[in-house]
Amino acid sequence: MKQELKGTGLIRGTATGKVRIIDCSCPKFEIHKIDDTDGELGRFIRALKTYCDNTRDRIELIKKTMGRREAEILNTHIKMTHDLAIRSELITKISGGMCAEQSLSEVCESYINRFLDADAEFVRRLAIDVMDVETCIMNLLLGKKDVAVEHFDEDTVVVTNEITPSVIARLDRLHTKAIVVGRGSKHSHSAHLVKAIKIIGVHNIENVASLLHNGETVVVNGSAGTVKVVA
Repeated sequence: MKQELKGTGLIRGTATGKVRIIDCSCPKFEIHKIDDTDGELGRFIRALKTYCDNTRDRIELIKKTMGRREAEILNTHIKMTHDLAIRSELITKISGGMCAEQSLSEVCESYINRFLDADAEFVRRLAIDVMDVETCIMNLLLGKKDVAVEHFDEDTVVVTNEITPSVIARLDRLHTKAIVVGRGSKHSHSAHLVKAIKIIGVHNIENVASLLHNGETVVVNGSAGTVKVVA
């Protein structure tokens, strides 16, 4: 009997395609002591500027392909990086000899946990936005490329444990038939963008990236919230 996974439907409809697992998680880094704090602060500020420039390009892309309301989602990410309290925390840590990567991680994780512990749903869903900002800036600090999602084979089903707005903004919509996500709220900014691009989606299948394998053929039923392996 072929495996069938049950989650929550996000976009109704049925699609068949081959699994492509992507990892949207924040990359690991090595903690190291900093002697030249001014140089380290400059390195962080350059990464921050590059992140904002890249995000503005993605905002323009979203405006053209989805709409101004959807583009505002990534604009809030830029606003986060300009928040005086956040910047003050980062500068204090780096000035104290902490490497930029650790400083970014500690500050972002603090806000992620704070948001996840909130009673209000609209506050909890901001956690994925902070995670998005952290991952993109961390990649720049480490000299890594963002996860490649711009070009897929035909009839691809994207499978990931979590997906962020900046990844959806770059997604190869022509060849992506469905998106299957391990965690996420139907009210999150990521879910809003998935709905905007009208790609069939299922979420809330815990650890789904470990349950499916690259190249498997699956049928995604967004109405029933199921993912069935057929080959």
